[in-house]
Parts: sequence; structure tokens; C-alpha cells
Amino acid sequence: MENIPWFAWIAIVGIIAGVTSSIVAASLKSREKRAELTGADDLRGLVERGTASNQAVLESLERLEARPATVEKTLTDIP
Repeated sequence: MENIPWFAWIAIVGIIAGVTSSIVAASLKSREKRAELTGADDLRGLVERGTASNQAVLESLERLEARPATVEKTLTDIP
């Protein structure tokens, strides 16, 4: 230990930090992939809610499209 110069310790600590960082990154990535695979059921529920929401918006738009026709009919009926 006494034979190693002080500037060599910087490289040694850097290597240890790099290896530790890559291990932590790999661990987090594997946890994220596992969470994505188990979240497939949650995704189905999200798609179903989105479909129901889209259906409600379409029904609302259809009602809005019918309004100008009734206004136009009323205006043409007025003498």
C-alpha cells in the first residue's frame, strides 16, 4: 500500500466506482424490464378505459352534429 503513489489511487477508485455504477445500472434496467412485463394487465385496463372514453367523445360529437340541422330546420320553418 505504501508503494502505490497517490495519483494511482485516483485511478483505482475511479475503476471501482465505474464497476459499481455499471452493476447498479444493470440491476435497475432488469427491474424496469420486469415491471414492464408484469404491467401488461395494467395496460389492458388502460386501453379499455381509453376506448370507453373515445366512445363517449364520439357520442358527444354526434349530438353536436345534430344541433345545426335542428337550428337550420327551425330557421327555414320561420316565414
